[in-house]
Amino acid sequence: MTDTTNSISDLIEISEDGIAFYEEAAQKVKDKKLSTLFTRLAKAKSELAQELSGEIKAPAKAAKKTAKKPPSSLGELSKVYAGLRKQWPESASERYLRMAEIEGQLQTTFQKVVLDRDHSFVVRVLAKQYVSKAEVLNKELRACQRNA
Repeated sequence: MTDTTNSISDLIEISEDGIAFYEEAAQKVKDKKLSTLFTRLAKAKSELAQELSGEIKAPAKAAKKTAKKPPSSLGELSKVYAGLRKQWPESASERYLRMAEIEGQLQTTFQKVVLDRDHSFVVRVLAKQYVSKAEVLNKELRACQRNA
């Protein structure tokens, strides 16, 4: 079993954390363009989490819940959304830089899933579709950082 096989359920959880974060961010910002971008990020993560959840076998889910997870960089990524939520009033430029870093790390992780043949074809296709969407959205996020 590979690292990405062990982390699919973590990636789903992180995506769900991202959904909550970006939905909240969309409501907090006054800029309509930013609100729309955050809503699109939340939607992309929501679609991914929903589709990946449907592909994970129920016995595998049960086994994952009972198995003790080793600490991983993915767990750290999940904590970052919570940290961003707490530190929302920080400078806009720093906030967008941090968001872009997180999304870049997730995109790299999903790219590894795409290349990992231990995953089903469907999981790899879903990961690839997300990577494609994320590239576009991350460029917009980095543009926000430059304009902040």
